Amino acid sequence: MQYHLSCTRCNRRFHIDAPLWKCSSCGGTLEVVSEDIAKGDFDSFIDKGMRGLWRYRKLIPLPNDPVTLGEGGTPTVMRKEPKTELCLKLEYISPTGAFKDRGASVSVTRAKGAGAKYVVEDSTGNAGIAAAAYSAKAGIKARIYVPSDAPRVKKMLISAFGAEVVECSSRDEAAARSKSELKMGEVYIGHMWDPFYIEGMKTIAYEVYENSYRVDSVVVPVASGTILLGIYGGFRFLESLGLVDNFPSIYAVQGEGCAPLYEALHGRIASSRSSRLADGRRIKDPPRKDEILKAIRETGGDVFMVSDEEIAPAMKELYRMGIMAEPTSATVYAAFRKNENELKGRVLMPITGTGMKNTDSLAAVFGKIGLSHR
Repeated sequence: MQYHLSCTRCNRRFHIDAPLWKCSSCGGTLEVVSEDIAKGDFDSFIDKGMRGLWRYRKLIPLPNDPVTLGEGGTPTVMRKEPKTELCLKLEYISPTGAFKDRGASVSVTRAKGAGAKYVVEDSTGNAGIAAAAYSAKAGIKARIYVPSDAPRVKKMLISAFGAEVVECSSRDEAAARSKSELKMGEVYIGHMWDPFYIEGMKTIAYEVYENSYRVDSVVVPVASGTILLGIYGGFRFLESLGLVDNFPSIYAVQGEGCAPLYEALHGRIASSRSSRLADGRRIKDPPRKDEILKAIRETGGDVFMVSDEEIAPAMKELYRMGIMAEPTSATVYAAFRKNENELKGRVLMPITGTGMKNTDSLAAVFGKIGLSHR
């Protein structure tokens, strides 16, 4: 298959190898677009000799050998509910404990193929950890910009992988400085912007299909929206092959106090409270906001918002099932409990990150310290 990069705003096309993270004409976000009409059965796109994400390397437009730590191929736990069946896909069983490994593997593979000696990312934690780990595997240096109040363990892990940690006063400042301080020869692989990051996320949909899990809806935590857009794009590809009869409705979940998608659909929130637990969802103006909202509207989905008082009991319930979710990941289960009458059939819920990286939130949820709002 042949591919190119396309601007989601002005539709300008670029060569697939163009060293861009945004449109050089209008500054819009880029997406990877196939120039061919997909043909054949799904098996023809699978490398049966591989496992995990790179099992689908024929659908990832990168010619060089992958930078991999064994990401993808995550297990699914099925749970019967009175009106639904949950597919809890355990993305936290990934090399660095989060779904971000899928995107980082593809982004760093592209950067290495382009000859990068240094990569740059901005993150509240998980994306930075993944970028640092995969850069270490590739032999590439990394610089990660993080807000100073990011979980301490996550900052320590980024540093442990050999990356330079640059602490900033806020999430917004981390995003701004990561791009404004780029030096000649450095490659920006920021997950909010890099179109190849989403290509890694599409493999979640491919795995769900290959394992015969037909789903009616998808509930995902959203900040930058890469996992939502990846799953949406993956199912769209499967649909183009005639393999999806009933396209799943897609639901985004955001934490109280930073819910730009919820506000776009439901109006501004009359509350000054900010979620302490949903620390990974603090992006006030995601660059791909319009793309995310389009996917939600097209599929008849919605945006849910949850508070710390709803996240904490949901997280406790997940742990009682044996599922070691971090608080940000538990938002999807909190949203399900809050809106289960709206969700029908089989519901896919990626559990995106491990609870082992944020001990302060674990202590808060399980009663060692109290919850408070910023």
